[in-house]
Parts: sequence; C-alpha cells; structure tokens
Amino acid sequence: MPFRFSLATVLSLREKLEQREMLLLERRYSELAAVQGKLWEAAQNITRAQEQQAEDLKRGTTAFPLQLNVETIRSLEKHRATLQKQLQEAQLRLRDQLEKYRQARQKRDVLEELRKQQLEHHQREQGKMEQRERDELFLLRLQHKR
Repeated sequence: MPFRFSLATVLSLREKLEQREMLLLERRYSELAAVQGKLWEAAQNITRAQEQQAEDLKRGTTAFPLQLNVETIRSLEKHRATLQKQLQEAQLRLRDQLEKYRQARQKRDVLEELRKQQLEHHQREQGKMEQRERDELFLLRLQHKR
C-alpha cells in the first residue's frame, strides 16, 4: 500500500505561504537597498556642494552665490534626514518580514517533520507486513513438503 500523507494539502499550503513570505522578504531587501543607494547619493551630493562652497570661498565670490550654496546644502541635508527616516522604516519592515518568514518556515518545517515521521512509520509497518508474508509463505512451503 503506497504512503499517503493525510496533511499533504496543508503541507502544500504551508509551502506556498512560506514561498510568498520569501518573495516579500526579497522585496523588503530590495527596498532597503534602494533607500541605502539614495542615501549614499544624497551624501555624495552634500559633499560636492560643500566642496563647491569651499572652492567659492577660496576664489572669493559675492554673498548671493554663497547664500545659494548654503541653501542648497541645507536642502540636501533635509533630504538626507528624510532618507534616514525612510531607511529606519525600511529596516523595521525588513525585521517584521524576517519574523513572518521565520514563522512560516517553522510551521512548514513542523509539517515536514510530521510527514517524515509518518513515512518512516509507514515504511517500518510495510517492512513488517512483508516479512510476515515471507514467513507465512516459508511456513506454507515447509508444511507442503511434509
């Protein structure tokens, strides 16, 4: 008799749920990487603006370009602060999704282990049954020879 796992449907559902959580986790990692990239770019823009300001001061310039550069730097720093908040939010979403994935995987692992145990039990019982059949056949042959 072939092995049939009574919770195969539930196991299949758990596998699909785990897969869905994994896809969402990958999306969270991508979101985090995107924000980190924007943050790096913002830092580079601030550095360039500060270098430009230092260059302008060395050359000597009027107040208007200096004031414009100060405003640019202030605007870039404000943008960087916004990105820092987005980074923290992305990290929080990632942690939450990691936990959801871990739970989904754990639930699937439990069912996998149950399936494995039932399969081993089935195989042991199948082996015992086959051995009984061989023993009975042997006894029948032995009786038939007498």
